[in-house]
Amino acid sequence: MRWPRDDDGITLIEVVVAMSIMSIVGTLFTVAMNQIYRSTNTVESSFDAQRQIEAMYVRLDQEIRYARSISDPAQVNGDWYVEYLMSVSNIDTCVELRVNTTARELQRRQWTKNVDPLAPTAWTVLATNVLATTPFTVVPADKGSLTGFRYQRLTLAMTSVAGGGSGSPPDTARQGATRETNVTFTALNATSAEVSTSTAGNPNAATCVEARAVAS
Repeated sequence: MRWPRDDDGITLIEVVVAMSIMSIVGTLFTVAMNQIYRSTNTVESSFDAQRQIEAMYVRLDQEIRYARSISDPAQVNGDWYVEYLMSVSNIDTCVELRVNTTARELQRRQWTKNVDPLAPTAWTVLATNVLATTPFTVVPADKGSLTGFRYQRLTLAMTSVAGGGSGSPPDTARQGATRETNVTFTALNATSAEVSTSTAGNPNAATCVEARAVAS
């Protein structure tokens, strides 16, 4: 039997096999880490989206609950608008909501009613990465009907995209889970008796719509 000498090494085939095994192990490890990273990001993005929606709901519910009138929603230059009238420190204050389709954001601003010139505040963001076809629906008050609603109601319907990026159109490669939001707020002070300057069938239709063309 021939004993190997001290200076014997490994063959080229052994080197190639070892490198192939290491390459496969490295690839599997990289794929596994990427999947873990993506899963973690998706969960975190979904949690952030849910937390954002909950904060938005609490704020709007507190405001719309005591609104005296809600406008008819409309689309202006591709963005959806709706307004409601409320009292802040006994001052008539208009609040405007907008779904900015370019930025994919639900935004809010306000101004003091019947002040000339109009001076709306800057837009603040209530929710990001939102998509909506018809985000706002207003149901008028109808106390004269047995099947009608006593107060005005505003329904907000939109889709929140977790990890959707900020581009337009949406970056589908970065999108994660989606969450549907469909909530209805009841304006307990907005009844069919509310007086407005509107000539439409809904007496609240023209509430605070004067700022839709005013930039801020």
